[in-house]
Amino acid sequence: MNKIIVTGVWGQIGSAIVDLLTEAGNYVIGLDIKSDGKTSRTDLFEFHQIDITDQIRVREFYSQLTLQHPQIDGLVNNAGTAVFTKFENRSEDEIMNVIRLNMMAPIFMSQKFLSVAKGNYKSSIVNIGSIYGVTAPDQKIYSDTPRNSSEIYGMTKAAIINLTQYLAVYLSDRKIRCNCVSPGGILFQQGEEFVEAYSKKVPLGRMGSEREVAAAVCFLLDEKKSSYVNGANLMVDGGFTAWR
Repeated sequence: MNKIIVTGVWGQIGSAIVDLLTEAGNYVIGLDIKSDGKTSRTDLFEFHQIDITDQIRVREFYSQLTLQHPQIDGLVNNAGTAVFTKFENRSEDEIMNVIRLNMMAPIFMSQKFLSVAKGNYKSSIVNIGSIYGVTAPDQKIYSDTPRNSSEIYGMTKAAIINLTQYLAVYLSDRKIRCNCVSPGGILFQQGEEFVEAYSKKVPLGRMGSEREVAAAVCFLLDEKKSSYVNGANLMVDGGFTAWR
């Protein structure tokens, strides 16, 4: 039974990752800054409420974790945030909030993961990027969906892709793989106009689901299935970035 740390477990994609991992018989150690009260939804899941942007708190978490779980097979840096105000009005607080969770937290989590990783290519890190880490959003399609992607979100996701490549090389001596999954648009209560406009930009003609993203994460965590995949940025976007 593999043991996997997943951050941001109460979000749309995080919940799907937990579900698929536990369905496959993995033990998930879930982290989130908030608790939804479901701290024991399965015997294969344990929850820790923690602010992973706090480096000291992350260190304390790992120190406590080693008492019960001295070796961990995987880390999924899934937690993330975005901001939706206009670019012209972007504040320093908004910028730093996105940077802290999307960039700093994955570094903190990955640093201390080394203390519990098994190595021997049995352990791996999977980061969550975005299509907007490699291309710019089309602002015109957000007609009835005000959650238009921001410049700072794309910047941080581009950084995560680069961090993935860095760690894939840096951790090679420790025999730890590192890969990234970059989702395209995931269907979640968006307006009909947006869904239609976005889907027209996708060769498969639709938006994706959180379970499709989670399946890619599970693939990269599986040493038997992805043993020669390292430093990759797996686009789970229905082909959105293939013709841009």
